[in-house]
Amino acid sequence: MGGVTPIFCPAGLKWNDNYCDWPNNVKCSERSQQTTQTPAIHRPKPTSPATDKPLIVPNKNSIPRPIPTTDAQSGSSGAYKVVCYFTNWAWYRPGQGKYVPEDIDDNLCTHIVYGFAVLDSHTLTIKTHDIWSDIDNRFYDRVVENKQKGLRVTVAIGGWNDSLGNKYARLVLDSQARARFVESALKFVEKYSFDGLDLDWEYPVCWQVECSKGASAEKQGFAALVKELFQAFNPKGLILSAAVSPSKMVIDAGYDVPELSRYLDWIAVMAYDFHGHWDKQTGHVAPLYQVEGDANPHFNANFSIHHWLDRGTPSSKLVMGMPMYGQSFSLADQKHRSLNDKCVGPGLAGTYTRAGGFLAYYEICEKVGNGGWTVVRDEQGRVGPYAYSGNQWISYDDVSDIRRKAQFIRRLRLGGGMVWALDLDDFRGRCGCGKHPLLRTINQELRGIPGQRTNDCT
Repeated sequence: MGGVTPIFCPAGLKWNDNYCDWPNNVKCSERSQQTTQTPAIHRPKPTSPATDKPLIVPNKNSIPRPIPTTDAQSGSSGAYKVVCYFTNWAWYRPGQGKYVPEDIDDNLCTHIVYGFAVLDSHTLTIKTHDIWSDIDNRFYDRVVENKQKGLRVTVAIGGWNDSLGNKYARLVLDSQARARFVESALKFVEKYSFDGLDLDWEYPVCWQVECSKGASAEKQGFAALVKELFQAFNPKGLILSAAVSPSKMVIDAGYDVPELSRYLDWIAVMAYDFHGHWDKQTGHVAPLYQVEGDANPHFNANFSIHHWLDRGTPSSKLVMGMPMYGQSFSLADQKHRSLNDKCVGPGLAGTYTRAGGFLAYYEICEKVGNGGWTVVRDEQGRVGPYAYSGNQWISYDDVSDIRRKAQFIRRLRLGGGMVWALDLDDFRGRCGCGKHPLLRTINQELRGIPGQRTNDCT
């Protein structure tokens, strides 16, 4: 493509030939990259200072890798995808948490993925998940209407709950079942006027991350299904995409990356839920980079994205997922409330999302805004903030963290960003940052959408 590719290192590191390194190791520091990311500001709430131990500058395992060189066309302003998941169950939430198709801001997405259709366990064909919302209340039609505004609208099959059991394995390992599924998927998409299909089996070989449950043959079976879907969809101009794991273990065991990359229009890496109450200790829901104390150097978006690239995915086909929610924890000891401290279970359920261990961004910013919470930020900008009050502890991404991730997407020339999910951002603007502050920030960075630069909302 010609020209000079700028290389950026995080705060405190400098460019050393092929990688970011400590300044003392750089012989010609005056020639090294001086650009750094703006550090996040530690804003404890209430006004008393936080007493937690600070986040430590990471060790060498967390040093970002250099920007990969690929043959793929790099993204340009206006060309990045912003893939937005719409969920058909958010309208069951009470009061201000209710989200319906008309709440979608069509200016802030390039693609909408409707979640979810499911796999019939008997016929192994696609079917609606919730007839009451999807059909009787015309959610399919109401979301598809966004096509008239220039958006592409696809439907996703699968999700965490639908991936339970062996039905997807039975599908991909049986060539006749695959043929029936492809036929049913094509009819389904055309019947409801979707632009394509998004595959969200979690996960080939590693059923719900348990890699001992599946057969190794599922890796090639899933790749075969993708190829056969492509052969049916491509002549009709239909989109085929997949939401995939960020886990190195799952990627290596379950995905034929070169084959998937050949036939999928994009691959959305679900770069979140790296940590949760299931770890029995606190952790960040979606680290961008590893920080000191995180024992697994693979549990961060930087590693995951580079691993997909290294395995053969063109950068232009990778879409990085970002959470519009936080993971919450109940602390074992209120005096020990930093990263990697013990927890005894999930945090309390939110007023609207009503699920322990999980809070929408709008629930988090509302809690923090009401006072009584202390917010701790990483001055190196490697992970988003965490907040605590009493024995409750929440990790999440704020506006500045989402901005940093969007800039990461641009620097690596990825295909765009994905959000889970539309109904979890502050879509009503209750926290004083305007409507959709996280999603709007992504669009400002990736698509140049005009508007006032949003500050952190917590």
